[in-house]
Amino acid sequence: MFWRVIYEIFVIMLVITYAILLSADFSVHPLLTDELMNQVDVGLITFLIVEYLVRLWRAKDKRKFVISNWFDLVAMIPFDHYFYLARFMRIMRLVRILKASPFLWSVVQSGSMRRVFGIVSMIMLWSSLAIYLLEYGVNDKITSFGDALWWSVVTTTTVGYGDISPVTPGGRIMATILMLTGIGMLGALTANFATHWTQLHDQRAGAKQDRVTDEMKKQVIGHIQTMEELTEEEYESLKETVDLLYRRCRKKEDQNKDSR
Repeated sequence: MFWRVIYEIFVIMLVITYAILLSADFSVHPLLTDELMNQVDVGLITFLIVEYLVRLWRAKDKRKFVISNWFDLVAMIPFDHYFYLARFMRIMRLVRILKASPFLWSVVQSGSMRRVFGIVSMIMLWSSLAIYLLEYGVNDKITSFGDALWWSVVTTTTVGYGDISPVTPGGRIMATILMLTGIGMLGALTANFATHWTQLHDQRAGAKQDRVTDEMKKQVIGHIQTMEELTEEEYESLKETVDLLYRRCRKKEDQNKDSR
């Protein structure tokens, strides 16, 4: 469990870092260069290859695994030296990293999480567009839509850096709305994240328990089929296994009833 959490956190940081690099302007930064980006791509491709090989090794039907994960193979092809394909391949790799994290990929696929993100994004974009229309040309701190979006994020999170402040009455009304609703929006977002994380790991724990139960059932059936060959010790062990199996099944049934 501990190493799984560490892996999830590592992939989340990798996704955020790579997304920031993809959106960075290398022409105006002394440290962010094309050479650095190429090195990042090589490291990322290496990570994806190792992750793919591990999953392939653990797959029961390897042929089916390769066919169903064709996108993973395409994302690992180093086509970056073809300039017109470089950005496309990097976007594919970003999606591929998302798939490497069960938590992030489940967030993308979750209907409830998409609804929460949709509502928050709609409010953020609406407020950013409004403040841009109201303040542009009047407020010298807002010269682009990016400035307006940054102001909306800062105001919604109630951080209040003070680097951008509205000067028009309409802009101040928008700020008031965002400050009043910001805490609720962030609370809903973080609560959904926490709930989704808990549900995902509970499902994994339940799936692992189900596999153990299935293995116990197979062992019991195998012993029953060779009942006449069992020794006294094996028979006693069989009784204990059946008793444990019965209690596990009853416990799971009680939990299912409680959840309903």
